[in-house]
Amino acid sequence: MTVSTTVGGSVPETESEAVLRFTKAFPSAPDIRRAEKSAAGTMPAAAFQYCQAMREASSFGWYVYPPKDIHLLFDGKESFFYEDDQWYPVKSTNFEDEDFRQHWEENAPEDLRDLDPPYLSELFVPGSIQIWSGYFVSSRAGWSTLIRPPVNYDTRSAFVCYEGLVETDLFQPCPLFINIKLLTTGQEIYIPHFKPLFQVQPIERACYQDAALKTEIQETLGRPDQPFDWNGFRGTVRDMTQRDSHRPGGYGAATRRRKKAGTEE
Repeated sequence: MTVSTTVGGSVPETESEAVLRFTKAFPSAPDIRRAEKSAAGTMPAAAFQYCQAMREASSFGWYVYPPKDIHLLFDGKESFFYEDDQWYPVKSTNFEDEDFRQHWEENAPEDLRDLDPPYLSELFVPGSIQIWSGYFVSSRAGWSTLIRPPVNYDTRSAFVCYEGLVETDLFQPCPLFINIKLLTTGQEIYIPHFKPLFQVQPIERACYQDAALKTEIQETLGRPDQPFDWNGFRGTVRDMTQRDSHRPGGYGAATRRRKKAGTEE
């Protein structure tokens, strides 16, 4: 699965082409980077060494950063941002950087030159703000974009990120943004440009349709018509009284062997 950062139209539908395309509109926005197994270095060392499940979840997708340093303040009713040595109410704030304005006006059609997305927008719930990364995102037909907080990343107490699932094959090119909720009042909230703000993951639309979400609940271990897989359970349980019973890292070793053997892409 690849990512294209080139400028262009719809994402090609061939399997060899990118599933997602990120297009940078704000020239100085930090690069989008592949998410890391270490959760950008914040994962506990023991988890990184032994927990394959956490590593795989952490590395699934790409890190997206704030377009620049952002300073916010929430008084419990209204949100403010700091710029040019002053605090301003967050309403709908566009980039005023000269490089961006020149880049946008040189490339946008005449009827869209005044319609660049705001990088800060106040939402209808007090303390809720939308932050545009300075990128657009598109996806191959049948694929959507999951926007969420960085996986297993060291959490921040001053704000939380809302999650969203956008059908970016239909609604494209879509401004790549995150909605956040400010939790701290009366104190400055600093969101630096060098730390991941959110994580983007490609999701095939069939994976979240009703047909893919059918489940079966086995309400007892003893139904003759639905025998429990006790032999399979022996392969997952760890007997703490046995020194050599499923040493830490066994699951990770098994999944790596399966990948190396070519039984899983």
